[in-house]
Amino acid sequence: HRKHSRVQLEVVMAVKVLGVCGSTREGSRTKILVETALAAAVESGAEARVLDLREVQLPIFETRREDVWELPPVTKIVEWAEWADAFILGTPEYHGGISGALKNWMDYLYDELSGKLCGVVSASGGGGGTVSILATKQSFAYCHGFNLPFHAGTRGSDFEGGKLISEKVRDRLVRLGHDVVRYAPVLRKTFKEARELGRDDPRSGFAGFHA
Repeated sequence: HRKHSRVQLEVVMAVKVLGVCGSTREGSRTKILVETALAAAVESGAEARVLDLREVQLPIFETRREDVWELPPVTKIVEWAEWADAFILGTPEYHGGISGALKNWMDYLYDELSGKLCGVVSASGGGGGTVSILATKQSFAYCHGFNLPFHAGTRGSDFEGGKLISEKVRDRLVRLGHDVVRYAPVLRKTFKEARELGRDDPRSGFAGFHA
């Protein structure tokens, strides 16, 4: 008699990565950065979506307006953030900080970002985007999200004719895209396990606040 062994197959779901373009400018350089990093994430096996805040007209966040959560643009960004396992956030650098559009997007979210990973990219006229990157990372961390320990910032000279020409920047974007897919599942799994311990169990750490 032939012995049959039952092989239990583990279904591995693709990491879902949401790229958010925080620029409302037509022909946005920021969107080029987000899409380049997302392409690398897809190459690593991710399922990807792009949220272009030029196309999603969000009202300014208003805590006293109870019907705001029923508005189609708001329901869309909440649903897409819930869908995502990780994010690639792109911002132009305006007056030394994060774009108003991206900050407004984040103001609507909290639990949808917690325990998830993001990589940050930025387009700046001449400063390299460092300040806006740090501001984006800080806001995401205050939502109990994790940031990659590196990023990709650009200057105007990194583009020509509406295209990214800096291979150094492209290299960083590709690395960022692959790293988001690499580390996001570990963080998501660990966060979910900690959250299941419950809010009243201090062993749950910060995840317990989202139980």
